[in-house]
Amino acid sequence: MTDVFTPTKRSEVMSRIRGRDTKPERVVRSMLHRLGYRFTVNGPRNRQFPHIR
Repeated sequence: MTDVFTPTKRSEVMSRIRGRDTKPERVVRSMLHRLGYRFTVNGPRNRQFPHIR
């Protein structure tokens, strides 16, 4: 399958894709923090999932 974008346009499109700290993630973290939950997001103990206490 051929790419429909030029290399420049493809780079622009891919640069806008976020893997972390997306708006929904920030909203949920903010709500949990306001409710008193404390957690680490990207610490050494939790490579795949956040650790919520």
